Amino acid sequence: MKHTSRKVIHRSHWNNHLIEVIDSGDERSLYFAGNVLQSGMSLYAPHALVLSYTQYMMATLLMNDTPQRILVVGIGAGSLIRFLHHHFPEALIDGIDSSQPVIDLAKEYFNLPDDHCVKIHCGDGQDFLTNRTNEYNYDLILIDAFDAIGMSETIYHSGFIELCLHHLNIFGVMSLNLWSGDDQRMERVIDDVSAHCESFVQLPVPNRGNVICLAGRGQILSTIMDQDSTHLALLKDRFGINFKAILNVCRKHNMGLFQRISRLFS
Repeated sequence: MKHTSRKVIHRSHWNNHLIEVIDSGDERSLYFAGNVLQSGMSLYAPHALVLSYTQYMMATLLMNDTPQRILVVGIGAGSLIRFLHHHFPEALIDGIDSSQPVIDLAKEYFNLPDDHCVKIHCGDGQDFLTNRTNEYNYDLILIDAFDAIGMSETIYHSGFIELCLHHLNIFGVMSLNLWSGDDQRMERVIDDVSAHCESFVQLPVPNRGNVICLAGRGQILSTIMDQDSTHLALLKDRFGINFKAILNVCRKHNMGLFQRISRLFS
């Protein structure tokens, strides 16, 4: 069996937690605390989404494949921002992260975009939205805010979800990456999201502990379920994501809800 060599190209500490950047073959990865994989990037195709959970977060493209105003909460190594800026170079993207050292690493080692369309902010997500005065709301809000312990306590809670809805346009969608070794913590976050959002879908990522939640005001579930194979194939060619597999996961874990909603309007 061929073993891919691993080379540590950066090692530092932030808030007493180890941060490492490691090259392994054609991939570069960001690790927290020695063994927590935070993000990955293909060195040959930096815009591609390497980790499966990030592809599932982009299931939002099934509702809107031309988002123009986007917020990313939790930049990490910048995977989502690289992908979005590559496919939507004219879209206005705000990226916010509470760690300046992590932002600096993303810029130095992970090709994090930062131009007239992409604005990178260091700070707390709740403070950012509370003080935001822009006249437009977001088409898409992506929440992937983790530290070495897990989901950020200042982001994954009821008050922040409600604040995001206030800054989301009427047809906009939130995509949240949830992961925790604490089942009760996961349930609390899911309850907070479902309590505030009129439409809510869960997408457990196969072979991982991540659960992606899509939430908003529009009919998210019915919109996903109405996709035909031709459109799914076109989206796969365009974005490099297997949306058919995501649709199958959606059907498996949300079909009962979809059937109940359908009966209400039959």
